[in-house]
Amino acid sequence: MELPKVRKFAAIMEARTDEEIGGKIRNVHVAEIHEEPMPEMGPKDVMLKMETCQICTTDYQHWLGLREHQGFPMAGGHEWSAIVIAKGSEVHSLNIGDRVGPVHGGCGECINCRRGHSFACTAKSAKRGPVNGFLGARGFANYGVQPETALVKLANDLDPQVAGFIEPIATCVCGMRRLRVQPGETVVIIGAGTMGIANAQVAHAFGARVIISELTPKKLERARSMGFAEVIDATKVDPVEEVMRLTDGYGADAVIAAVGLGVAYKQGYSMLKRVEGRFLLFAAGYPKPEWEIDPNEIHYRRIEIIGTMSGDVADFADAAFMISHRIVDPSYSLESLGKMIPLKDIQKAYIAAATPDAYRVTVDLQNV
Repeated sequence: MELPKVRKFAAIMEARTDEEIGGKIRNVHVAEIHEEPMPEMGPKDVMLKMETCQICTTDYQHWLGLREHQGFPMAGGHEWSAIVIAKGSEVHSLNIGDRVGPVHGGCGECINCRRGHSFACTAKSAKRGPVNGFLGARGFANYGVQPETALVKLANDLDPQVAGFIEPIATCVCGMRRLRVQPGETVVIIGAGTMGIANAQVAHAFGARVIISELTPKKLERARSMGFAEVIDATKVDPVEEVMRLTDGYGADAVIAAVGLGVAYKQGYSMLKRVEGRFLLFAAGYPKPEWEIDPNEIHYRRIEIIGTMSGDVADFADAAFMISHRIVDPSYSLESLGKMIPLKDIQKAYIAAATPDAYRVTVDLQNV
């Protein structure tokens, strides 16, 4: 096939416009399509026909103006799937036709990478500058070029929307490792949104008993539809009291706050078992959540409060295995499997993604 000479990609610009989101008029940034020459492909690179990309919370909050620290114009997107259409002479682990997803790797040489902590790679700690005037990695694009080491192979028979969920599952795998979840433990997840559902899937795969606390009818229904979790409707019962009832007064071995709200932190902390409970702060909150805790209580009860973000190379490899072999089912975290919004309508896609109670919205990257 003739390889593309140019690519089209979506970028969030600084200009603002009024849009209706969830029944309210909001002032948001403009997302639009741009064009640039295809990057040159080196001997260790592959060229990709991009298939899908989900709009992450980070993406649409940047579009809403809540995370403007990332800069503009931003050509982001990091939850994608693609097909290899060409490869360099020194690429050996991938073949033309393979379905792949991204790996957030490091340089492989610094002390953190050598210890397996690629997220903390010292070589990538500096902020990446603009290319052709645009920041970002061009995840919302119809074609791309990536080094072999930045990709992981996925099963070719996966739905592209499901395949594009590797990065969120990798972040959950990383969180479970940091929590040291063991088979037979009780894990409570606060929030049944996109990442609450994803965390529930991975906790279940790790062998935990999963309890989910949620408020909204749509998310309660989604949580129940998975079939393995015990679901608490926090509008009908006190979630802390219900966790204690379900655990015969023992409490949760671990709690995951999948929403960035002070009330969720307070509830989750109160759900922990008396001694040696672990609390994972999975979600960031904007504006910054408030949470007052007693350091002495953490000391006497030997409580662990753990932060997590993204994942290391091993987490992405395990996420690819879990998705490819149907150990987890990311479709529960999607707004609608089989329905995507064209890349050419990227502004509409951001409106859909920012609508309250929406699960992950998928962009069709070839429809441009």
